[in-house]
Amino acid sequence: METETALNACFVGFDGGVQLLSGEDTAVILPAIIASICAVGIVGNILVLVVLIHNIMAKKSANGIVVMLVNLSGTDLLILAVCSSTRAVTYHNRTWRLGHFACRTAEWFQHGCLAAKSLTLAVMSRARYHIDCDSHLTLNRVVIAVGSIWLLGLALPVVQIVFSKLQVKGNFSLCVTELPSHSFDFMRVYSKIYVLVVYVFPVIFSAVCHVRAIIRITHGHRARSARTTGSLLALLCVTAANALLLLPEWTVWLWLRHRPREIYEPPVALLVLAQVCTYLTSASSPAILLTMFVPLRENLTWLLCRGASGKGDTQQKAPLSSTRYLY
Repeated sequence: METETALNACFVGFDGGVQLLSGEDTAVILPAIIASICAVGIVGNILVLVVLIHNIMAKKSANGIVVMLVNLSGTDLLILAVCSSTRAVTYHNRTWRLGHFACRTAEWFQHGCLAAKSLTLAVMSRARYHIDCDSHLTLNRVVIAVGSIWLLGLALPVVQIVFSKLQVKGNFSLCVTELPSHSFDFMRVYSKIYVLVVYVFPVIFSAVCHVRAIIRITHGHRARSARTTGSLLALLCVTAANALLLLPEWTVWLWLRHRPREIYEPPVALLVLAQVCTYLTSASSPAILLTMFVPLRENLTWLLCRGASGKGDTQQKAPLSSTRYLY
């Protein structure tokens, strides 16, 4: 990547994917990797959504964890379908060809989705801990909870819209984040607070909720423990995978905004790895849920068998009542 032709004293980083990559193989390999992750993740999240929505319709009520799982899968779908496709096109073209509006909103929308996902996992962890006290939510509370998560998630990274801009360099265009010199102090403070709010605090809060839930189950009744341990472990693994796979993204975020001027930028390989891991996060969540969450897997198997048979008689093929409903 020829940084001298693209960067100036106020430059922070590329938006919508690393541009000006060298090597012909990167224009093919990187889009192919992202497209493969996107395809697998979209299919997995659609399957999870089908099962969850069917569960809500069958119970005719909204369980807090089920609603948060729907929001989680919907967020992952947006990240994979919209954000990853933007990066794949950018890596293939090695320049920005998606227009000024897309340049302004690319990073903002992806970070908004990541913030919403992180907050959803935190709320879901709390709901898992308090499931015995508040297992069902009214429609109004569901709408308020989900709406608040998205409102906060999209509001926190709004600064990205302000500092993102489209630069024309000869025969190619670059989508970059560029800071005026008088904004450096503000961005240093903002970036620290932002990472704490959308990454560090939700991870710590989720970990505390899961640990407390494990302790409570361990000291509870054995039958109750066997019934709830599977769902707890599945949600814990989803939270852990999200925290670990997003670590490179937030490492790059802080590196770019807090490095001294004499320190070089992060390696291009780290920048690309951070973005690939971001999409692996959205693809891994449905894989973990469908693998470890037994009721979800059994409901999916039942729905697939019912769809394949085309018969309306569900008495012979429906799973046991204890596994038909997720909670």
